[in-house]
Amino acid sequence: MKIQLTGLQPDFDAVALRECMAQFGPVVDVPAVRDGDPQQPWAIVEMALGVTEATEVARRIDGIHHVDRFIRARVMLHG
Repeated sequence: MKIQLTGLQPDFDAVALRECMAQFGPVVDVPAVRDGDPQQPWAIVEMALGVTEATEVARRIDGIHHVDRFIRARVMLHG
């Protein structure tokens, strides 16, 4: 499943984000999205988790205050 993270710092490190997310489960990929507003980058964390597990991870992360910003996390469901 893919989890979208917003509220990241403009200079966030994708490798460090991958390592942080690995505490919640196996991370497959962490592409950073820096198009648009360079002060508001976001990332898609692809994890080898099912919907239930990914939803729990997103709930645990959503709303965390980190380096003067609130991190928002949403599971990206496929249609």
